[in-house]
Amino acid sequence: MTTAQDGPAKLLPMPSLDGGLPPVPPPELDPYLDAAATCFARHGIGRTGVPDIARAVGTSRATVYRQVGTVDQIARLLLARELHRLLAGLSDSLASASGPDAVMALMARTIRFARGHPVLAKVLTDEPELIGPFVSRELPDLIARVSSMAVPVLEWAMDAGLVCRCDPVVLAEFLVRITISLILAPPTGDLDGFLEFAVLPVLATGS
Repeated sequence: MTTAQDGPAKLLPMPSLDGGLPPVPPPELDPYLDAAATCFARHGIGRTGVPDIARAVGTSRATVYRQVGTVDQIARLLLARELHRLLAGLSDSLASASGPDAVMALMARTIRFARGHPVLAKVLTDEPELIGPFVSRELPDLIARVSSMAVPVLEWAMDAGLVCRCDPVVLAEFLVRITISLILAPPTGDLDGFLEFAVLPVLATGS
């Protein structure tokens, strides 16, 4: 029987989670996505055009369109790549955590990764008008995707007695929504302390 002592690798089997994300872009697109990320962070998404990305790569506009499409399509590809990169790095952030602490460590790592990303930082600082359309068009699907990925992990944790027994679908959506809200508007104080206050009582088993 699996116990909390088996650690976060068993609690949070990260490689099994990426099926709910958009497909990871093939590595050959990285030069285009790297150039786009540089342009987005410098000028903003709304002020970046395909010609800017083409100049940054050192190729033609036609090649950029053929390889990665429009700026909107490029932004979607970049988001997919960064989500997969975040997922790949989560296990390292949970090396000494288990149970509710592992869940909160995952949330904190995700929030800090997103808040520290230069493209999102640029959008939040200089292009807040992009957040509204994202929230209305893209966010519901993202919440649904990530929540569906978290449900089986939470079910496993509940069966192992590591987090409280409750509706895993509701808990998954709650955790995802809290994480996204803290990405868009972080707490004024310590993030870990905030998560401990707001999330730990929901996850604690009471044992």
